[in-house]
Amino acid sequence: MYQIIDINEDNLELYTSYLGEDLAENIGRSYYRGLVAVGDDGPQSGMVWLVKHLDEEADTESNIIWVRCDAKEAFDQMMEAYSERARSEDVVRSHVFIPVKGGKEMKAMLIEKGFNMRLSESDVVVVKLSELSEMPLMKKLKKAPIPDSIAPLNSLTLRTFRKGVSKCVMNGKYGLCEDLSELGIYWFEDEVSCVSSDDNGINGFFLFHLRPSGVMAVQLLVCLDNTFKTTLPFMMRQFVTAMEEKYGPDTLVELDRHNEQSLLLTEKLLPRGFGIPIYAGGRNE
Repeated sequence: MYQIIDINEDNLELYTSYLGEDLAENIGRSYYRGLVAVGDDGPQSGMVWLVKHLDEEADTESNIIWVRCDAKEAFDQMMEAYSERARSEDVVRSHVFIPVKGGKEMKAMLIEKGFNMRLSESDVVVVKLSELSEMPLMKKLKKAPIPDSIAPLNSLTLRTFRKGVSKCVMNGKYGLCEDLSELGIYWFEDEVSCVSSDDNGINGFFLFHLRPSGVMAVQLLVCLDNTFKTTLPFMMRQFVTAMEEKYGPDTLVELDRHNEQSLLLTEKLLPRGFGIPIYAGGRNE
């Protein structure tokens, strides 16, 4: 028998090395959950998931964003515990995403647990800063001045930031942050993140977070009006320019195509940008 432990802020330090720092930094945020199955030799299986729509009228879903197995029995017990946790939060459906590379055994184990697995492409594209700088669209944008309506995030007052976030939340625009309304301005890399404003206040966010691994990861890319086709490219230009001033050309930038606007911008900026191959699956709870 293995001991099933819910990972939280109180015991996180014991399991950070097992999860990795990039995952571990999310434990303690409102909608993130984690489990480990611990034996005599320490953790033998683990998983981290994100609960979506928990406080909304839409069906509650779970996105399993990381899962690891070092012992089959530990994995079986952990997945049983996961099912109990999911039911307790009225999760209707669980989704899981694992890399194809090294993922064949995990795929088989998840199928055994009722997940329908398929080969897919990740929404995530990771590129070097130098690659972004050299893209034809970026070179074209650099020939024009950045509109006065676009400004670095660190130019905002906290009050203005909160008002802009509230506007996004009211419009159902969370990006990758289910807890957007709870995150402070300093969760985001405020020298390279930027905002767009009009006469009615903030109308766009281009927010990034610097992970412990050094990857600069997009958190929210949105324009709240119909100017997004012109506004978002210049916000990307503002971001790249600020990145070039502070970070080296080999810095990795992670772009997640998490909504239609981010998809369209990424396709325009990186016409040959592909996400890594993944196995994606789901099951009803």
